[in-house]
Order: sequence, then structure tokens, then C-alpha cells
Amino acid sequence: MAADAGAVFSRDELLGGMPARRASTLLYAIEARTALLAARARRAMARFETERSAAEHEQQFLSALAAGRDLPLRVSIQDLDRHADRWSGLVPADPSLRAELLRRIVDKYGLPARATGVRRALGADDPTVAEAFAKRSGITLAIAASAPLPYRERLRWLRAGTSRRLETLPPFWLAFALTLTETVGGGVLALPIAFAGFGPVGATILLAVFGILNVLTVAALVEAITRDGTMRYGDSFLGRLIGDYLGRPGLAIAIPSLFILDAVGFAVALIGFGTTIAGATATPVFLWVAVLFLVVVVILWRGTLDATVAVAVAVGTINLLLLLAISVIAYSSARPEIVPGGGPGLALDAGILELIFGVALVAYFGHTSAGHAAKVVLARDPSGRHLLAGNVAAMLTAMVIYIVFVLVVIGAVGAQTLQGYEGTALTPLADRVGPIIDVLGTLYIVLGVGLSAVYLGLGVYNQMADLLAAIPRGGASEDTGGRRTADFVVRALPLVAIFLIVEFLLSRGRISFTEPLNLVGTLVLPLLAGVFPMLLLVAARRRGERLPGRVIGPLGWPIVAVAIGAVFLFGVLSFGLWIWDAPLERAAAITVSGAMIVLAILSWRRGAFLPRTVVEYRVETGPPDQGILSVVSDGRRVEAGVDLDESTGRRQLAGAEILVNAPNRLRSMTVDLPDDVAPEVRLWVHAITPEGTSAAAPADIRIHAGSEEQDVHLAGHGARTVVIGPGQPTRLTISLHPESASS
Repeated sequence: MAADAGAVFSRDELLGGMPARRASTLLYAIEARTALLAARARRAMARFETERSAAEHEQQFLSALAAGRDLPLRVSIQDLDRHADRWSGLVPADPSLRAELLRRIVDKYGLPARATGVRRALGADDPTVAEAFAKRSGITLAIAASAPLPYRERLRWLRAGTSRRLETLPPFWLAFALTLTETVGGGVLALPIAFAGFGPVGATILLAVFGILNVLTVAALVEAITRDGTMRYGDSFLGRLIGDYLGRPGLAIAIPSLFILDAVGFAVALIGFGTTIAGATATPVFLWVAVLFLVVVVILWRGTLDATVAVAVAVGTINLLLLLAISVIAYSSARPEIVPGGGPGLALDAGILELIFGVALVAYFGHTSAGHAAKVVLARDPSGRHLLAGNVAAMLTAMVIYIVFVLVVIGAVGAQTLQGYEGTALTPLADRVGPIIDVLGTLYIVLGVGLSAVYLGLGVYNQMADLLAAIPRGGASEDTGGRRTADFVVRALPLVAIFLIVEFLLSRGRISFTEPLNLVGTLVLPLLAGVFPMLLLVAARRRGERLPGRVIGPLGWPIVAVAIGAVFLFGVLSFGLWIWDAPLERAAAITVSGAMIVLAILSWRRGAFLPRTVVEYRVETGPPDQGILSVVSDGRRVEAGVDLDESTGRRQLAGAEILVNAPNRLRSMTVDLPDDVAPEVRLWVHAITPEGTSAAAPADIRIHAGSEEQDVHLAGHGARTVVIGPGQPTRLTISLHPESASS
């Protein structure tokens, strides 16, 4: 199958020029593909990314290559070595050409012994290649590898080695680490305040209940993602998943909800960062809020932020260790006599209930993190078995961490001190324990809350880009400096507004760290963390393209999904009908409750839960290349008869998944579907590029359903949905275009 526009160069294209120019062209192609892969790796855990912003980055990169400009990202020898297995397919078998490539790499980057990936990809251990290299360069590869490395270069190799070890963790531990480290964040600092009025038994029970609920909804979302064919290739985001399964009603609710979540989260991060650092340093709070805001603005303007898997795991692990150290110190200072008894020690008014419900949901919200982790883990574990197990284990671990942290902080500080406190729990804990909490807490705030502010700010910034793209604008399309500045200002306006509002309210003492968390947790997260995952799971079990290797069976039963969704609905509705008194708050809660009900009804009426048949043919790049034909209907594998027409002859096979070992020989295939498949049929023909993304492939499909025939041409996204007559034999003849039959 032909490489798409997302694939940077193919070997056949590179070897078509004059021999004297091949090595230079090959090296540029290798650098270009490496730069693209490195850029994607730096956005692998970009929670702030939207589908449009990701597409913009890709287009800017490819446009720079097409225009012959310098590479948008400077490539290092560590990058070349890290992604060697992804560009090795560009390298021809000719030993002399390999030797020339080695010579150019040595001249430009050096080739230390640690660069095992580059050496393996270019065949440096082949005596013929080594001899040719020595003739061209005048030195042997052994001498080139033994050249001393500067101190800075040794540090780069140390960092690259550490990153590789983190990124190559077993799939279970990778899923566990990514979800846990991104779930346990700044929200944990509000939990002791929220549960200060409860005894150890009451706090433990409530945290466990919220924890189990979120374990179930995270598991539901992970299964829905695993069943989706596009999420795993990194070219689809949560919004696309919602749109594909729940349609426009789902997007109409999800998009503003995500925007509100990021906007309020950004405000909370500013407040938490400013109040905690100000309390530790005895300096004005407005100063630190401004510092963090300016850091975010600079990063937005420069567009530089590493969100690699390794960075996410490393920073998250450091935060967990800091939280553990704080918990141990708090435990050593705990005083049993100030801990309330087994029940609430204070009156359960509306504010307390709001704290419990809102803050707990915020602290446990790891659903978007699970989605980003899925893109990384599914590339190594297509079945999703380890992804599900790792996410469930991570959420259970987070539950234990939260229970321990809440109990030891309340035990050290006292419920009365924490009740109604406006900042984070670290400041009163430092007052009780000593300066060591200020030091550890400052590090935690900088790494956890500060980095979270950057992510959330970028989320708002990128979602504003989506909004602006929907507004027609005149003028030249060229991206001039003035146009870039104007776009930047408009996209950053919400962040400026949030910053000014936070500064004003802090100066008047009219906002706390927990208040915005209460609001967003009570009104937005029941949708994003409760209702959406359950609706997506029910839809995915009937309409998904893939089958996961492990599921929690009853979780996707309609009655179970309705019960879990009803818990979140009842929680929000309770605030609107009985708990809140303010008219605006009550109206907001009732509106959100109505949106939950309307979303479920509209999704059902628009056919989101009707079964679907998916006939997918994809080519996965090797070596060796391999074609895979699969048939899934109503969430189960379907045995189909398949007639393969290859250049070497015809073959007849049967099964739910057919492997084609030589896809370049395949001209067409005929698929006979059973009579009982779902009448809505999705036809999907595509290829997995060397960069790991999905590329549409052109194909012509003739559908024979009973006495009716129709022709379908696949292009663009490489997928079409058709409806056939139910209960009648159906035959699909898929004719591949010549460029679609080879990689």
C-alpha cells in the first residue's frame, strides 16, 4: 500500500535520482523522518493538544519539507538512534551506499559506540560496509566510535538512555505509570480541606466510593478507545471519538465542557501556585500568579514544550515521591486527639457537600490522561489487555494515595484548621510541621501545579484556535509575522481574562483554591467522567472496529451503564433541586442534568447504539509488510469467506481475520458476509505508515446485496459507511489501486 502524505519519503522515491546524489538525498530523508518522529514524540502526552492543533503542526512540518526549507526541528544523533527502526526501511542494501551514509553521519554528528540503533540500521557490523567506510573516510568505524565525547554530549546520551528505558517499559507498567502520574496532581492538595469534617472512617469510605466509581468509568473509556480503530494511530482525539460514536449532540456538549474544564483548571493552578509559594516565601501572592502566567505566555509564543512519555513519567514520579515524603512527615507529626471520630465532625451544609462531590471528582479525573496513554500503549499492545489492567491498577493506587494523604494531613493539622481554608493544604501543614514542608511543597507545586498550568493554558489556547478556524476570515493566507501576532493575541485573550480575574479576586480575598474546583467538579466532570464514558462504551461494544483482549463484561451492559450514569445524574440534580440555594447555581445544575438526559436520548434516537459491521483491510509496514483483513459485527468477530486475487493466482480462505503475507501481490479480494451481520457496514481500507499513523488508501468496492448492487469509491479518509438489506447474503469485491497494494 502506498505511503500517504504523512509518510516522509519512500525508498523507491529516493533511489530514483543520480547515484552521486543518492547519499545526500537519503541522509536528508532520514533526518526528515527522524525530525517528524521526534516532533510527534514530544507531543505524545500533550493533554493540551486538539485534533486541529495536531494537524497544524503536521502541516507546518510537511510544508517546510515541500518548500525545501530547513528542517523545522533540529535532529541530534540521539534522535537518529532513538528512531532508527522507523527509518531503516529507507536504507538500500547496497554496501557502498550504506558506507557513504555512515561517513556523512560521522562527519555531521559523530558515531559513538552508544549509537547502536544507527549502526544496526546501516549495517556497520557488515565487513563489506566497514571496509567501504574505511576507504571513503580514511579511518575505521572502531576509531570513529572511540572518539571522546564532550561533557554535554555525554549528558545527552545519559538522558536519551533514561528516556528509552522509561518509554520501553512493559505495556502494563507504562499504562500504570502514565495514568497514575497524570491523575495524581494538584487536586490532591484540596482533598484534606474537602474531607476535614469527617472522621477517618467516613473520609475513607467516601474516598473509596468515589474511587471505585472512577475506576469503572475509566475502564469504560479505555475499552471504548481500544475498540476504536483510529485512536490507536495517534491521529484522533477524544473529541473525534465522541463525535464518531455520539454524533453532533455529543460534540455540542463535550467541546464546551472541555473548554470550561481547562479554563477553570488554569485559574485553579494560578491560585494554588500563587498562594502556596507566597505562603512559603512571605511574598505577595499576586507576584507569583503573574510569574506563572508569564511563563505560560512565553511557552505559548515560542511553542516549545516537551511532553514526551519519558518527561511525563519522570516528572510524575518525582511528584509522587514528594507527596510520599510529605505524607511521611505529616504522619510523624500527627496528633490522634485532634482527629474527629467516625462520623462528620461538622455540620453537613451545602458548602461541605459541594466540596466533597466536586473536589473528589477533580482529584480522580484521569480520563483524558488514560486516553493519551492509550495512544502510546496500544502501539505496543494492540489487544489493550495491559492498557485496561494498567489503568485500573493506577486508579486503585491513586485511591490509596488519596486516603493516606487525607488522613495524615488531617491528623497533623486538625479538622478545624482545614475547614474552609482558602489555599492548599500545604500551607497550614507547613505552619504545623515546619519549613521542610515549605521546601517539599514548593517543589511539588512547581512541578505539579506549575506544569499543569502550562498544559491547561495550552489547552485553552488550542481550543480557541478551533473556534477561530470556524469563523470565516478574509485577507491573504500567508502566515506573516503580523498575522501570527494577531492570531496569538486573540487565542490568548481568554487566558489574559482569567489571569486578571484571578488577580482581582485574590486581592479582594474573594476566591479560594477549592471554590473553582467545587464548581467544575460538580457541573462539568459528571458529564466528562461519568456519562460520556458509559455512553461511549455502550456504543463501542456495538459499533467498534476492533475487539479488546480483555473486558469487564457487565460494565457495558445497558442496565449497568444506566445505573452508573444515573449516580452522576442524581448527584448533579441533587444540587439543583435541594442543596444549592442561589438561583444561578441551581439553574446551572438543572441545565447540566437536562443535558445528560438529552444527550442519552438523542444518541439513542440517532442510532449511536445500533450495531454496525466493520470490514477493514489494512497494511502494516514491516519488515515484512503484512496485510490484514478483519470483519467485526455488533462487537463480535464474524467468520467470512474470502477469495484473494493475487498476481501469483487465487486463494480461498475463511475466518474473521485473514493475513496477507505479500500485500504487494494483492489485486482484489472478495468477501462473503454471513446473512446475520448488522446491515450498517463500514468499509475501511488504509495503511499504517512507517511513522505509525493511518493513511487512507484508494480502492473501489462493488457491493452485491441480494439482487441489488452499488459501487463505492474509497478515497480521502479511506472509509465509507453503507447500508445493506438485512438478512440477505452480501458479497464485497474490493479492488485495490496499484499504489494501494504495495507499501
